[in-house]
Amino acid sequence: MTQNDSGPNDNHAGDGSRRRPRPASVSTILAAVPLAATLTTLTALGAVAQEGVTTLPPTVVTASRVPQDPATVGSAVTVITRQELEQKQTRFVSDVLRDVPGLAVSRTGTFGAETAVRIRGAEANHTLVLIDGIKANDPAAGNTFRFETLLADDIERIEIVRGPQATLFGSNAIGGVINIITRRGAGPLRVDGRAEGGSFATFDGSAAVSGGDDRVNARLSVAGLRTDGINISPEGSEKDGTSNVTVDSKIGLTPADFFEIDGVFRYTRTWLEFDDFSGTRDLPGIGTVFVPEDADNQSKRHLFYGRGQAKLILLDGMWENTAGFSYVRSESENFSDGTLISDFNTDKRIFDYQANVNFTTDVVVPATHGLSAIVEHEVQDGDRFGFGPRVSFDAITNVGFAGEYRLGLWDRLFLTGGARFDRNDRFENFTSPRVTGAYVHRETGTRIRASWGEGVQNPTLTELFGFFGTFVGNPDLRPESSEGWDVGIEQSLLSDRVTVDVAYFQNRITDFISSEFVPALGVSQPINVPGTSRARGVEVALGAELWPGLTFRGAYTFTETRGPDGFQLPRRPKHLGSATVNYAFLPDEAGRNRANVNLDIRHSGRQRDTAFLVPFFQRERVWLDSFTLVNLAARYEVLPGLAVVGRIENLLNQDYEEVFGFQSPGIGAFGGIQGSFTF
Repeated sequence: MTQNDSGPNDNHAGDGSRRRPRPASVSTILAAVPLAATLTTLTALGAVAQEGVTTLPPTVVTASRVPQDPATVGSAVTVITRQELEQKQTRFVSDVLRDVPGLAVSRTGTFGAETAVRIRGAEANHTLVLIDGIKANDPAAGNTFRFETLLADDIERIEIVRGPQATLFGSNAIGGVINIITRRGAGPLRVDGRAEGGSFATFDGSAAVSGGDDRVNARLSVAGLRTDGINISPEGSEKDGTSNVTVDSKIGLTPADFFEIDGVFRYTRTWLEFDDFSGTRDLPGIGTVFVPEDADNQSKRHLFYGRGQAKLILLDGMWENTAGFSYVRSESENFSDGTLISDFNTDKRIFDYQANVNFTTDVVVPATHGLSAIVEHEVQDGDRFGFGPRVSFDAITNVGFAGEYRLGLWDRLFLTGGARFDRNDRFENFTSPRVTGAYVHRETGTRIRASWGEGVQNPTLTELFGFFGTFVGNPDLRPESSEGWDVGIEQSLLSDRVTVDVAYFQNRITDFISSEFVPALGVSQPINVPGTSRARGVEVALGAELWPGLTFRGAYTFTETRGPDGFQLPRRPKHLGSATVNYAFLPDEAGRNRANVNLDIRHSGRQRDTAFLVPFFQRERVWLDSFTLVNLAARYEVLPGLAVVGRIENLLNQDYEEVFGFQSPGIGAFGGIQGSFTF
């Protein structure tokens, strides 16, 4: 059993490591094209870039797949900016997601190890992740997104929409959507760099070159991290290290005011050491259970993401047409004692078209109208090897048709209604409706919102066809279906210096897919669990500017979950909380603060997990203790464009587990330099 067989409905694919060089794949060759184009464009930008960058008003895109004023959105939305990422000195995106209401994050021990994000009690593969418009969930990982591979260096903003979003995004979105938007070139030719080192023999850094004007923009960045890590096993001393190299390329062309072309390419290579799940621990009242044990195991992954799209704007901006093609390639391998024991390769191809029409009327009452029509054609396929001959999967094709209508009345009441019809060549067709509403009372700074929706989660390639010897597929699985709703109120106080947001939510999932051990065969197999899984809870968020330069952000989530057996679902703490205090000071002549200090406190309450009994892997419920993590980060600009940075993680040196049996890092200190220069 590998590290990934640590709980129900988690990724069942632990993936590879070192190997001999091989000829470049088609994906690798294709990857060179946008990279070369980016380098060529950046060279030209040195001559054409103009001073000044246009600042757009604050908008959110994810809730309706069109830019919207956040006040008009009926869904629960949180936005994380690049400034927040830099203040916290976030290196893995999954860490900053712990500060978002409704999100539960669990990592199997060390840096870069398997990381899952669950929204409002849903499963990890119910969270859809977009990267620059690419549906980035990995079919080789049970259609979860590999958060352990996502570094934060090149990210501009993150939008998190909680609650069922299947109407606009299809399968994988019944918990919510996390939209990652990377940085793009703007202004004069610019070079950014960062180099750091610290505890656990950690070294990481990044470099980027970018620039752009109204007609052309481009950015190319490279980020890397390497660490010896810690020993995730409860016993022994063998450390489990990891490395990550990520290349991101982004190009935008505007040949005419009514026509835009954008291209994105992203490549990530990771390497991870992990232990066998063959050690044992005696638990009073339960028995002897399996835990990680030191072993020479490695995983290696290559992830390719690409997208090209064109936008045509007609009728003086009233009618937008966007057509695009996205491609995701995942190559994963597992090694034990240097020998390849399994691999898993998948491809996902999506053609999409979206039309938006926006107009206003003033017949009876002042009103704004928005119409969107979406068509998506998605194909997934792949092959695997492990404990037997190589197996190729039949392609799964899904065609989705979606539409949404948005109505604004009196600039106070904002309503949306939409539906999606998915036609799948393997599963039953499904219709996903959704409605939202928001009312803004500007005189008192009050906003009330509500949303309701249904969705579906189709079985994944690993669930249908298996991974390797210890996990076999089940071709008779049925899709999971969900229904969820929420209602919330947001109140601004003290001239918008304080904002309080409170929401209540409920979610129901039927035909929940989990896995069971079959003693007679000695394997695990996914099944549809009879009955309904339920989640309900309360989310509270608070933001305040205490005085100029000093800000506070806090979040608390109470989540009550019940599986069909009546017990709390694993790795969903009832109580989650966070508090962040940031102080920016020492302004220079231009008014920019040269110094910044950030204190981040994160609390995770007691939570249930799953242990596996020796020798037949029967499941037993266990409890993980609550814990509190304190992180401190500081930055000081010694010269214009040059700064020193430092941070301490797990300042209280907490001993904790987020997944049963997997040890987590203790206190760590890191420091380095950052530079940014324009030409």
